[in-house]
Amino acid sequence: MSDDVSTCDETFIKEYSRKLKAVGHPIRLRLLCLIAREADPCVTDLWRCLNQPQPVISQHLAILKENGVVSAEVQKTRRVYSIVDPFIKDIVAKILREHDMNLKV
Repeated sequence: MSDDVSTCDETFIKEYSRKLKAVGHPIRLRLLCLIAREADPCVTDLWRCLNQPQPVISQHLAILKENGVVSAEVQKTRRVYSIVDPFIKDIVAKILREHDMNLKV
C-alpha cells in the first residue's frame, strides 16, 4: 500500500461526501433518474411521475439545487431541471444502464 494519502485529501473527500449525501435519498435518486431521462422535465412532471405531493418534490429539488447537483431554467411558463454535476450525472447514467440491463434479463 502506498504512503501517499493525496487521494484521500480531506477537502476532496468532504466534497464528494456532500454530493453523495445530497443524492442519497431514494426520492432524490428517482428524481435524478427522471430528470436524466425526460426532455425538459418540470416540477409538475416530476411529482406526477413519482406520485408524491408537489411540496415534497420541491423540497427535494431544493436540496439538489443547493448542493449544485441540478439547475433550474425558466422556459416560458415552466421551470425545467437538468443535472449539472458531472460526477452525479455519471452515477445516474450508470444506475439507468444497470436498471435497463436488469429489465432485459
